[in-house]
Amino acid sequence: MYLSFLPAELYLRKNDDGVFVVAVKAEAVFKTRSSKKALAKFNELRRHFEAQFPTPEFTAEEKAALLQKHIAETIVDQSTYRPRKKLRPGSTRTFG
Repeated sequence: MYLSFLPAELYLRKNDDGVFVVAVKAEAVFKTRSSKKALAKFNELRRHFEAQFPTPEFTAEEKAALLQKHIAETIVDQSTYRPRKKLRPGSTRTFG
């Protein structure tokens, strides 16, 4: 399991030993073997940090520009043009 909240450098990782570690800026804050307790602590810290790092609100123009960029990228990535297979006449074993 690996979760992160990048603005605050908050991470939840599972070690090879099966220990869940909640870390802030590469410093372990909470360690436990229970995934539920680790997830609860991670979510508690994440909610605390979300108040400190609010998400920016986009204007209508910025949203439109992002949408246009996304559409342009997906159209290029998913080129649907495929040349048609050439039809050749069916062959038969009889001559007539």
